[in-house]
Amino acid sequence: MNFYFIINPAAKNGRSVLIWKQLQPLLDREGIIYQAYWTTRKGEGKEIARRIGEESVEPTVIAAVGGDGTVHEVVNGAGSFPHVAIGCIPAGTGNDFVRGFRLARKPKQALRQLIDDVRFGKVLAFDLGRFASRAVPDGVFANSIGCGFDAHIARTANRSKWKGRLNRFGLGSLIYVFYLVRDLFRYQPVDLDICVDGQNYSFLKAWMATVSNHPYYGGGMRIAPSAQADDGLLHVTVVGPMPRWKILALFLTVFWGGHVRMKEVCLFTGRNVCIRSAAPVPIHADGEDAGEGEVSAWIEAKGMRVIGAEPGE
Repeated sequence: MNFYFIINPAAKNGRSVLIWKQLQPLLDREGIIYQAYWTTRKGEGKEIARRIGEESVEPTVIAAVGGDGTVHEVVNGAGSFPHVAIGCIPAGTGNDFVRGFRLARKPKQALRQLIDDVRFGKVLAFDLGRFASRAVPDGVFANSIGCGFDAHIARTANRSKWKGRLNRFGLGSLIYVFYLVRDLFRYQPVDLDICVDGQNYSFLKAWMATVSNHPYYGGGMRIAPSAQADDGLLHVTVVGPMPRWKILALFLTVFWGGHVRMKEVCLFTGRNVCIRSAAPVPIHADGEDAGEGEVSAWIEAKGMRVIGAEPGE
């Protein structure tokens, strides 16, 4: 099996570089033949992964060394190729792909699992999310997509120079908390029309709508507690009109899934979802900017192969 690593040196402000230097001796001791690629700009990971998938015909592993943004690029580049298995060495801020697909959370353990699963041929099939927006007409996601307040926070934090500075001290996630509190009193909820498998729902002054492939987003938040990455369904979480102070409570309880008991939170499941907003709102895909406005999503059951993962419960 061909082995490739795509390393994002910017992940967690350079932490991925240190992790890769620690992993190389293990690969050499195991006699693993591999190729490593370093990204130099946003979007290059997708290009590299696609080129690998197109040029290889034998079973291939492409492992992202970085965070959810790096995984998002690799999955968009090669996640649909039937001969490619996606892996991840966690080296980012959120690492929700690792949580949702039950991969090892420590880099050396993750690499050990990858090597062992390659040797024993343990590659599992999981669901792949697909979406289309005005900015991204043909995109895929591994974790979730969404629109509204959470996408606004993700966009603002990712563009902030302070994220990199805090990452130097392992505190990158605090930037999301800062903008959450700051923009809570600036953001204006919008009306949303949501269609799930042909059923229409309308929400006035909704804060956000998230479409999930597994439970986690935002660095460990259990936004969709009942979701599984191999259940063939999308799980939709809508936060309707809610006092601003209660949004803070929601973002606390979401870490253990307690938000689903709030009366303003509505849950749906389905295979096809379309979200339309009365005013343009930001869209995120796996935490990455995916434009504004209307977005459609659908599930491709067992559409992605993942190595180093564990099946759902």
